[in-house]
Amino acid sequence: MKKIFFLFLVPFSVFAQRGTNSEYWNTFRYKPKSGMVSKFEAAAAEKTKKFNSQPGRLIATFKVVTGENTGVYERIMPWQSAKDYDYDASEEQKYWNDNVGKYCESVGGPQRWERLKGFDVNIDPNNQSPSKYLKKTTMRIKPSKLNDFYRWSYRIGQVAAERITDQQRILFRLESGGSRDIFVQYIGFDKYEREVTEFDNTWEVAYDTKFGMGTWDRDLEDYHNSFEMLFGRTVETLEFVPEMFPSNN
Repeated sequence: MKKIFFLFLVPFSVFAQRGTNSEYWNTFRYKPKSGMVSKFEAAAAEKTKKFNSQPGRLIATFKVVTGENTGVYERIMPWQSAKDYDYDASEEQKYWNDNVGKYCESVGGPQRWERLKGFDVNIDPNNQSPSKYLKKTTMRIKPSKLNDFYRWSYRIGQVAAERITDQQRILFRLESGGSRDIFVQYIGFDKYEREVTEFDNTWEVAYDTKFGMGTWDRDLEDYHNSFEMLFGRTVETLEFVPEMFPSNN
């Protein structure tokens, strides 16, 4: 299975360009009705087993465990191509409406995300099962500051890949279902406690060594200034629900 939970001469804006080879992920959020959590989980698990067991239609389910959306379920459908949106999902949607929808309410509606593959960190194609936990950061970026956001995101990922090898990162930009200024970062990991690797320098020194003296301070300041003031960033922790994953049914 593929991992769920996440250049210097080339303009960073190329990472956000869309094309026929782009990869998209769909997300859906649902809140079970009062007293119907078990019924929702069972019905959604059965629907997932019936319609979402194959790679092209696979869905993994996570539960939000922090913040105002605690108790909301996020269902993630990865690895979609532009062609996949021509798929007729009317039978699948009818099954959901008849058998699952009566136990829950949609939160925010479906969203489609473009995966920015140039920002992947520690993604192993040979070990891509869902992470047990996801740290999800949702960000709204000023259109005029995209390059500043991309620069830090890419560079800190290169440092993180060497220093935190037991976590994965995937970055997305919203394609449909809201503002194109919205980005989401998922950091996947399997346990909170991890072994600390000793290094002979700090993150700041490692960053400056890779990208030039003083780049840490400049890039970090530019990165912080790239966020919209009214929205900025929100962070949630999600936990994988194995009972709702098709291979566990």
